[in-house]
Amino acid sequence: MRGRKEILTDVLRSRLNKIFEFLIRNRHFNEEVQHAAYRQDVLPWPDTGSKLWSLLHSKAHTQSSPKLDVLMPTWKKLHDNYEAFKTVRSPGELNEALWMLAKPDTVRDRVNRPIFEEMWTALDKAAGFGGKTAALFVKSIVEIHTLPINRDLRFLSDFSIDPRDRLKIPVDTVIEHIFGCLGAPKENFTSINTLIAQSELAFAERPTLWDDLWFWGFITQMSGKGTGRINNINEPKFRSILGAPVDSWEQISAAAEEFCQLVQTAV
Repeated sequence: MRGRKEILTDVLRSRLNKIFEFLIRNRHFNEEVQHAAYRQDVLPWPDTGSKLWSLLHSKAHTQSSPKLDVLMPTWKKLHDNYEAFKTVRSPGELNEALWMLAKPDTVRDRVNRPIFEEMWTALDKAAGFGGKTAALFVKSIVEIHTLPINRDLRFLSDFSIDPRDRLKIPVDTVIEHIFGCLGAPKENFTSINTLIAQSELAFAERPTLWDDLWFWGFITQMSGKGTGRINNINEPKFRSILGAPVDSWEQISAAAEEFCQLVQTAV
C-alpha cells in the first residue's frame, strides 16, 4: 500500500494535473455532445415526472447488456410512485423520490450526507442500476441544471451543489484504459473515483468535468491485438456520436492528438 501511495503522490498526481488542465481548456466540445443527448432525453416530455422517467431509462440503457428482468422491479416502483416524481421541484425532492426505487433491504444513512451523494447511493441500490449507471444519472441532472448551454432544458428549481459533494464519474472500460496508461492499471469504478478525490482537482464551474475523460478516451481508442486497446485518433467513433459537432472536427482532432500524447507520454 505504501508504494501505491507514493505513485499517486509523485507520479499520478502530476499526470492527472496535466490532463485536468486539458479538460478545462477543451470542455466546450463535450458540452455540445452532451447537450444534444439531453435534449433528446428531456425536451419531448411534458412534465417533470416524464422527464425523469426518460432520463432514468436513457441511462439504464447505456449499459452494454442491460438485464431487463433485473431492471423490472425498478421500473415497477417508478410506475407505482409516479405521482411523487411528477411533483418533484428541487434536488431535495428528487432525492426523496429516488429512494423509493431502492431495494427493500437498503439501509439509508442520512447523517451529514451531501444530497447528490445520497442520490447516487439511492440509485446504486436500485435493481439493475449500480454505481456507474447511478453516476450517469446524477451527472445528467447536475449538467442540465448548471451548464449555460442547457439552460432551456432545466426543470428543477433551487438548484445548488454543496462544495463537500464530490460527484462520482461513470467509470467504464474507456476510463479504466486511460488510468492503465497513466500507470494505474487494474483500477475500477470505486478506486478511480477515490484517486480523483484524492487528487483534489475540481473545477467549480463544472463539477462533472472529469467525466469528459470518456469523450476523449472514446475518440482516441482503437482495438489492438487480442483484447487490448491502443491510443489513436478514431474519427469513425467520433462521427458515430449523435449530435457530435462534426464542423469542429479539425479543432477536435488536434485536441485529441494532444490527449493521446498526454496519455502515451505518461506511460
